[in-house]
Amino acid sequence: MEAATRDFHLLDSTGAVRAGYHVHDWSSSPLGPPDQWSPALRNAVSLILESEFPMYVAWGPQLALLYNAAFIPLLDGTHPAALGRPLAQVWPDRWPCLKPLVERALAGHATYGEDVPSPVDRDGKPYDAWFTLAYSPVRDEAGTVRGMLCVTSETTQRVQLERRHAVQLQVVDSLRRLHHPSDIIESACTLLGKHLELERACYVETDEADGSFEVMHDWARDAGTPLIGRRARLDDFGPQALALLRTGSPLAVRDAMADPRLPARGERYAAAGARAILVVPKIRRGQLVAALVGYATQARDWNEEAQRLAADIAERSWEALDRVRAEQALRDAVARQTTLLDMNEFRLEVSDLLRRLNDPAQIFTQTGAMLGRFLQASRVLYGDYDADKQLVTFHSNYTDGIVAELNGTFPAALFGTANLASLGQATWVSSDLQRDPRTSGADIWPNYGALQIRSAVVVPLNRNGALTSCLFIHDNLPRLWSADIVRLIEDVAERAWSAVERVRAEDALRLADRRKDEFLAMLAHELRNPLAPISAAAQLLTLGPPDNARIERTSAIIARQVAHMTGLIDDLLDVSRVTRGLVVLAREQVDLRRVIGDAVEQVRPLIEARRHQLALHLSTEPAIVEGDPKRLVQVVANLLNNAAKYTHEDGRLSIWMGITPEQVLVSVSDNGIGISAELLPTVFELFSQAERTPDRSQGGLGLGLALVKSLVELHGGMVTAASKGRNHGSEFTIRLPRVHTAAAPAGGADASGTPAPGAAKGLSLMLVDDNVDAAMTLGLLLESGGHHVTVMHNPCDALQRAAEAHYDAFLLDIGLPGMNGYELARRLRKLPGCGDATLVAITGYGQQSDQASAAYAGFDSYFVKPVDPAGLFALLDRVAQR
Repeated sequence: MEAATRDFHLLDSTGAVRAGYHVHDWSSSPLGPPDQWSPALRNAVSLILESEFPMYVAWGPQLALLYNAAFIPLLDGTHPAALGRPLAQVWPDRWPCLKPLVERALAGHATYGEDVPSPVDRDGKPYDAWFTLAYSPVRDEAGTVRGMLCVTSETTQRVQLERRHAVQLQVVDSLRRLHHPSDIIESACTLLGKHLELERACYVETDEADGSFEVMHDWARDAGTPLIGRRARLDDFGPQALALLRTGSPLAVRDAMADPRLPARGERYAAAGARAILVVPKIRRGQLVAALVGYATQARDWNEEAQRLAADIAERSWEALDRVRAEQALRDAVARQTTLLDMNEFRLEVSDLLRRLNDPAQIFTQTGAMLGRFLQASRVLYGDYDADKQLVTFHSNYTDGIVAELNGTFPAALFGTANLASLGQATWVSSDLQRDPRTSGADIWPNYGALQIRSAVVVPLNRNGALTSCLFIHDNLPRLWSADIVRLIEDVAERAWSAVERVRAEDALRLADRRKDEFLAMLAHELRNPLAPISAAAQLLTLGPPDNARIERTSAIIARQVAHMTGLIDDLLDVSRVTRGLVVLAREQVDLRRVIGDAVEQVRPLIEARRHQLALHLSTEPAIVEGDPKRLVQVVANLLNNAAKYTHEDGRLSIWMGITPEQVLVSVSDNGIGISAELLPTVFELFSQAERTPDRSQGGLGLGLALVKSLVELHGGMVTAASKGRNHGSEFTIRLPRVHTAAAPAGGADASGTPAPGAAKGLSLMLVDDNVDAAMTLGLLLESGGHHVTVMHNPCDALQRAAEAHYDAFLLDIGLPGMNGYELARRLRKLPGCGDATLVAITGYGQQSDQASAAYAGFDSYFVKPVDPAGLFALLDRVAQR
C-alpha cells in the first residue's frame, strides 16, 4: 500500500490529472480502476506524470491510453474522454501511420520517428504540426511486454524553419542563374504557385500616378485564359486593403465573398477563380510599385507560415530584380562610356561606305551586314510595307549563321497588324517578344518563335505620312536595347535610306538628262522636217515666170508645213502651261459620249489614211463629268491619235466606255507595237517616248501622254497604261469622277461661219515688227485683204509716223529693239487721235502671263505667231464694222 499511497499521492498532486483520474469512470476502461493496476503500469504512469514532456502509455491488449498533463493540448479537444480508451479509437485517422511504430515497440524493440506530421487543432483552427516520437516497450514484473511508452517532442518550428530555408535556398539558387527581369518574374510566379499549391500566381506592376496596375506575367496550374497585359484599377482592392498594401504588409483574404475589406468586388473575384487571395506588395520610396499575387479557387486560411513563405519568395525576387536592374544600369553606364567612341567611329565607317556605293541593293546589303556585326545581332534585314495589301516583303538579309535568312512576302497579320500600324508613330522596340503583350498572344508569338526572333528593334521609314519601309534588327535571345543603341540604329537607317534616295535621284536626273537630250535632238529633227519643204517651196516660187498652178501647189505645201510646225510648238506650250499649273479649266457638265465623238472626228483622217478599223463600245446611259470639253476632247484625241500612229496599217482600234456608281471609265486600245515592260512605268513622263514606226510618217514630240496625264489629273481623275509587251498592243484607261445629277451637258458651241478675208475694206493699218521678212509677208497678206498697211521696223519711227497720220489699228510685235511692244502700246494710247485705235499684239510669247501683261499695257487683242489669217481678218472686219 505504500507504493499505492505514493502513486495516489502523485495522482493527487496534479490538478488536471487528479480531476481526470478521479472523475473518470474506469468501469468501461480495459484497465479497470487505478487501485487494481499492476505495479508495472503504476510505475509507467508515475514516470509520465512526473515529466514535463508530452508522454503517454498504451497498455494491455487493447492499448488503452494514459497520458500526462503536457500531452492534453495534443488531443484535439478529446480530453478527458480519451483517457483509458484504446489507442486505435482515439486516433482512427492517425492509426495507420502509428501502427507500425507501436507494433515494433510491442515486439520489444525501441523505435524512433522523427518529424512525423500530425495536424492539430489550435484555437479552433487546424494547424499543421510535426513531432519526434520515441517508442519504448513497457514490461511487467515477469519481463513480458505489456505495453509501450511514447515520449513526444514537437518539432513544428524547426521543421517550418528548415522548410523555409530550403525554399529560400531554392529561390536563391533559381534566381542566381537568371539575368533578365522577365525570367526572374516568371520564376517568382512559378515558385509561389507551386510551393503554396495555388491555382494561379501573378506579378503586377502599379502606376500610382493614374491609379492602375498591369499584369506583367502570370503562372497557372492548369491552362487557362492568360492574364498577362490585363489592366485594372487599384481601387478594385478597396480602400482598407489598399491602405494595408501601401504599408508593405501582405494582404491575406481567406474568402473574397466574406471579407469586409472587399465589399463590392468579392463576388467578381470569386467568379474569376480568386476565392482566396494573397498579395505581397513591393514598396519603394513610399510608393506601391509592384506585387506578387496568389489565387486559390476555394476559401483558404493563409497561416503565418504560408504568408512568411510568400514574403520570402517575394523578397528574394525583389532583390534579384533590383540586382539585375542595377547590374544592367551599371553595364549600360560602362557600355555608354566605352562604346560612344566606337559608335562614332562606326557612323564614320557607314558614311564612308555610303559615299562609295551607287547601287540601292548594295547599300541595303552592306549597311545591314555592318550593323549586324557591330551589334552582334542574329539578323538584320530591310522590309517594304504595302499598306493597301497589308504585306511585308523582306530583303537584304544579314545573319550570324545561327538563324536562317528571312526573304519573301508575308501577311502583316503574322507579326501583328497593330505592331506595324504603330510604326507610323515611332521606332518599335521589344526586349522579349515572348512576354511582350504586343507579341505574346497565341496567334502571334508562334510566328516569331518559328523565325527565332526573341527581341527586336524596327525602325520605320515614313514618306508623305505613310509607312513605306522598315529596318529590322532581330536577336534570338532576350535583349535590352539601350537608348544609345536604338539611336544608332535609327541613324544608320536614315543614312541608308537617304543614300538610296540620293542614288535614285541621281539616276532619275541622269535618265531625265538623257531623255532631254534625246528630246532636243528629236525636236530639232521635227522642226527641220517642215523647214525643208518650206525652203524648197520658197525657192521654187523664185524660179521662172509666174505660174498660177505652181504658186497654188507651193502655197499649199508652205501652209501644211507651217500648220505642222504650229502644232509642234502648241504641244510644247500646252505641256508647259499644264505642268506649271497655268491652265484654267472651264467647268461644265459634259457627256463623255459627245467628247468621244468629237475626238474621233479629229483623228478620223489619220485612221482612214492608215486603213484602221475603229470599234466603239459606248454606254447608252449618259456619262456626265464636270470639266473642260475642249481639254477632254484633247485627251481622248491624243490617246486615239497615238493608237493610230503606233499601230501598223490595217490595224484594229477600240474605244470602250463604261459607268460605275462613282466613275466614268474610257479605254482606248489597239493591236499595235505595244510598250515594253521597261518603258511602261515611265510612259507618262516628259521626254519619254516609245519607239516610233520606221517610216516616222506621223512625227511628233512624244509629249502627248504627259499632257494627257496632267489634264486628266486636273479633272480629278487618273489614267493608266497597260501592255503585254512588244507587238502585243496597248491599252490606256481614263477614270473620271461621275456627276449623278447633271444639267444639260455642253456639247460644244455651234460653229458660226467665219467671214471671208477682206469682207470689210479700207482700214488704215500700221504693222511694227523688227523681223523684216515676217513684217513684209504679213503686210502683203493684209494688203491682199484690201487694207492699207504701213510697215515699220523701229518703234521710235513708228511713234513719229503715228503722230503724223491716222491709223485704225496697230499690229505690234512685243520683242522690239530699244522699246518693247508693251511700252510702245502705252505711248501710242497717249497720242492724239490714237486713243480709239485698236491695238493688236502679235508675238511668239504665248503664256497666259504674257497675255495678261498685254492686256495691262492696253492691247485689245492678242495673236501668237504664226498668225491665224482667218482669225486676224475676222478681227479686222469687226473693227471696220464699228
